[in-house]
Amino acid sequence: MNKIKDSVQQVKAFAPATCANIAVGFDILGFAFDKLGDYVTLKKRDDQKIVIESIISEETLPFTTQQNTASLVIEKLCQELSLDIGFSIVIEKGIPLCSGMGGSAASAVAALVAFNHFLKEPLSLHELARFALMGEQQASGAAHPDNIVPCLFGGFTLTYSQNPMKVIQLPIPKLYCVLLHPHMHVSTRSARDVLKSEIALKDYVKQSAHLASFIAALYEQDDNLLSQALVDDLIEPQRAQFVPNFYKIKEAALQAGALGMSFSGSGPALFAFAKTEQAAQAIGQAMQKPLQEKQIESNYWVAPISKNAAHVVFEGE
Repeated sequence: MNKIKDSVQQVKAFAPATCANIAVGFDILGFAFDKLGDYVTLKKRDDQKIVIESIISEETLPFTTQQNTASLVIEKLCQELSLDIGFSIVIEKGIPLCSGMGGSAASAVAALVAFNHFLKEPLSLHELARFALMGEQQASGAAHPDNIVPCLFGGFTLTYSQNPMKVIQLPIPKLYCVLLHPHMHVSTRSARDVLKSEIALKDYVKQSAHLASFIAALYEQDDNLLSQALVDDLIEPQRAQFVPNFYKIKEAALQAGALGMSFSGSGPALFAFAKTEQAAQAIGQAMQKPLQEKQIESNYWVAPISKNAAHVVFEGE
């Protein structure tokens, strides 16, 4: 039985950047930020090979199938579905490498979403997430879902089980997000390697209270409670070393009116929440100044949290 549509020859998909952890929800919370993202185009081949045709990026990325998240997940999916089909892959990277904004997840997700439109019976988002996690395992050494899930599902997500995959779509706060990228590289592997494998019970209890209060704030649309709860006593102190002047940046953000600020994913990107777009712009500029003191360039984006998930932008013969 042919599982592939004969009429479709190529599909292009977009996958948004994501902000993961959100200070209080290590490896389980994340939201989509579609101000930037990755595009992946799949074109049918006749030789049953998975080939990366080109990568449009300011940085060097691997063309080897097993080392690139976009090609890896397509190869895994073709093997599992026993498909005798090949694809040429074109990757357009909009998310900086090793930035903490879900770049490896976005490439994998965009490839999978494009692939899904070739299938006569498309896979569910939960099924696609399983394959995307294989790409995350390759990229970072850990199959964490906090970038994959918001990229696939859109909005603000809580992943409370990976096997089986279970996702809660949380209320989206009516806030603006500042996503700032210091021009540095911090690999997810390195950022995970510094973390302690055990924590004190009192610290676990304290952080659990922060997480519970933060989620309550989302449902109650209580910005004051959200601000009070947005505190990371576990991960942030261990990763602050990766960004020079980190605590000065945080203080500058809070002084400029941020409801909270912390790492986006494993960093070095940083996020902050603001009540208005004007406030968000001022916060972004304030966050840049402590980096400038260390001669570190940066840029930032401002946008509401996106409801939009990864999606197809072109499908044709």
